[in-house]
Amino acid sequence: MCTLPPMNTTRYGEPCPLCRTPLLLDVLQVRSARSAFLTAERVTLRRCPGCQTVRSEQWTEVMRSHYGDC
Repeated sequence: MCTLPPMNTTRYGEPCPLCRTPLLLDVLQVRSARSAFLTAERVTLRRCPGCQTVRSEQWTEVMRSHYGDC
């Protein structure tokens, strides 16, 4: 199966656990050259610009407990 180079994109996700603003998700997408549909997709980063800056310690703890990353 022939695949195209991975593509990075950003989209909105679920609400931030701290402030309820939609999270920004950095997503890595892989597409097949033979199909218009995605073959794989992975969230590489979750961001909430306000909470990451103002509540960085809480942000790290919440992301670790909810998603296993920070």
